[in-house]
Amino acid sequence: MGKRSRRRGEQTEPQEGAELREEPAAPEAAPSPLRPDGPLRPDGRLREVALLVEEADYLLALYRWIVLTGDVPRAQDWLRREEWPHPDYVVDVYGSWEKFLQHAEIPSSPLLARVREADDERKSVAAREQQAERDLARVEDLRRQVETAKRRREAADTERSELSARAERLAGQLERAEARAAAAEAHLAERRQHAESAVGTRGEASDEWLAAHEALLDELDTVRAHREELLRQVEELREAAEQDAKAIAHLSTTLGEAAAAAEVDGPAAEPLEPPATVAEAVERAAEQAEHLVFTRAAHEAAADSPYRRPADVLDTLMRLDELAALYADPEGFGRSLSQAADELGLTWRQNVSGVARSRKPHAYSVVHDGERLELGPHVAIGSGSGAGFIARIYLHVADGSGNVPRGLYVGHVGRHLPDTTTA
Repeated sequence: MGKRSRRRGEQTEPQEGAELREEPAAPEAAPSPLRPDGPLRPDGRLREVALLVEEADYLLALYRWIVLTGDVPRAQDWLRREEWPHPDYVVDVYGSWEKFLQHAEIPSSPLLARVREADDERKSVAAREQQAERDLARVEDLRRQVETAKRRREAADTERSELSARAERLAGQLERAEARAAAAEAHLAERRQHAESAVGTRGEASDEWLAAHEALLDELDTVRAHREELLRQVEELREAAEQDAKAIAHLSTTLGEAAAAAEVDGPAAEPLEPPATVAEAVERAAEQAEHLVFTRAAHEAAADSPYRRPADVLDTLMRLDELAALYADPEGFGRSLSQAADELGLTWRQNVSGVARSRKPHAYSVVHDGERLELGPHVAIGSGSGAGFIARIYLHVADGSGNVPRGLYVGHVGRHLPDTTTA
């Protein structure tokens, strides 16, 4: 009987007398994946899996960015950041950046919608806070205006009383001067009549009579000049009284409006004490002003000023700071400086005369940061005569075309600078 070898294909010779049987063939073994019988073939599924993994990687980066920043990235946000995918690779996979965001369902994301709502609410809160700060600053400004208006109204009332008394005194002096002039003219007419009769009898006037006649003429001229001066002073006092009446009416209106606004906005704060001197008024204004520029000469001139109402100086300087804020815009503000100054309640003078500048050239120039500033435009404060009753604030207006930055520069505060009306 034949015997199959253990090795495939090896067989022994059949023994004598043994029955020949054909054994079934062993099944053919499947090829091993580790040892393929032929070359590898590309599998399209692996490419698809790689693309899906790449898409998932970009989506993960997108969601991570949104979680960390709370905002949707733009393509340029990832352009120069090594820790994020390059936007060109994302566009290669999705076709465009917009399609990438749409595939991630970003436009319809409720989370981002809430983030945007929260951001809008934050901006709204910030805007309300800024508005509240502006309102608070306006309240403080109104309160300051209330105190200033009170002081100015009281001072205006006092000054009006003084001017009225002075006008009465001058009116009495004027009446006496007119009586003296009338008496002098009557006496002169009498002397002329007497002289004519004397000349008719004697033929010529005596030296004594001529001397007395000249003395009467001189006295009459003096009386007339005094009368003209009194008339001029009375007219000035009337104009000053009219201006004070207008100022009092304006201050009363402002006081009522400011007081009403202060009552609505909240309780009144502790008012600041008014400045005791012009120098203190300039110091306060320099600290509070945001646009007005103060030179050293302004502080020096203020220290020499005897003006008796320094609170008016402070108020005027703060109004000039508002004017400087308007002028700071190089595009302009739709009107001239004099018009804006009038709207702010300032008594604006556009310039000084050329004669005054030629007589005292050094009085109308100051040095600031190494640059010489020519002074011209100025603001008048007070009424009457004398450094205790009137004050001036002289300015340099720079348009920014030279070495001096654009703005309003305070060059002198206090006494009236010499002009054609001064010696």
